[in-house]
Amino acid sequence: MLRLFEQYELSDNARTMFKALEEFKTARLDEAALGRLIRLSPNNRAALVSTMVKCAGIMKDKPSQSKYCLDIITSCGDMLEIADRPTDGVGFPGFLKLPREIRDWIYDIYLGNRSGTRNIIPTPKKDNCACAPHEPPQYVKFTMMDMQLGFTSKQISNEFLTCFYRKRKFHFPCACEMNYHLTNNVLLKSAMTRVMFHWCGERADLGIRQLQGMRQLEVMTVVISKTTSQIVNRREKEIRRFFGARRNNHGSLTESLGWDELLAIRGLTHVLVEHIDKRKADRRTDGDRRCLENMLGFYVLLPADDN
Repeated sequence: MLRLFEQYELSDNARTMFKALEEFKTARLDEAALGRLIRLSPNNRAALVSTMVKCAGIMKDKPSQSKYCLDIITSCGDMLEIADRPTDGVGFPGFLKLPREIRDWIYDIYLGNRSGTRNIIPTPKKDNCACAPHEPPQYVKFTMMDMQLGFTSKQISNEFLTCFYRKRKFHFPCACEMNYHLTNNVLLKSAMTRVMFHWCGERADLGIRQLQGMRQLEVMTVVISKTTSQIVNRREKEIRRFFGARRNNHGSLTESLGWDELLAIRGLTHVLVEHIDKRKADRRTDGDRRCLENMLGFYVLLPADDN
């Protein structure tokens, strides 16, 4: 074949394409790659067409060369046919065929994750508890997020939302609302790494218990107020049956519903305790905040027991 290329003075592009055809026949090059060599290079396509024209002229002038020229023309036609077939998505690799790391990088750019951790406030409030919601819009500016990419397909939705949940800190107005979202959104529970919640509510124990099995959870911020102790835990209820109510009208944090569940959390890397905003509820003392933060830092930062 090389002798014929020199004899017929075929171009370098034509030689490149015939070399690619040989690799295709020996399975070293797939059909999609061969087609791209022609579709993405006008020079390669033009070289095949001019080769067919030149071989036709040689057949007319030298009938003895017809056999070889016909083989070359047929090969050129086969390559052009492959290039003109419907691509069925061939070209740039399908998005889902890209490595997961590259897809996550694209999700990060789409979501703006590279600008740092952002707070996410699930709104409006879903749970039907009596706890106060987040600040109204006149005090806090809410920005809606474009999540259309998450509805493209099931696989993209799972990857996209996982990337979204993993890079945000979710701020819940109460433990009841946190319980609602973690119960009804399995993907959120499996991917969330940062959480912030106001410790209060009639289902505070259930909401806080949800955090115990979340091995990927890294950072927890507990917001406390005098509302935290309005509902007491089971142990305190039993004590009050025999000893009566305590003198402290606002109750102690150790009496609050969810206390035992909070101390049972393990495996975190960082924990914070903050005061509630004054517009939402009455604040506790700085001593309460500091003591709770110290105690949580002692317990919840311990390694998680995988068993």
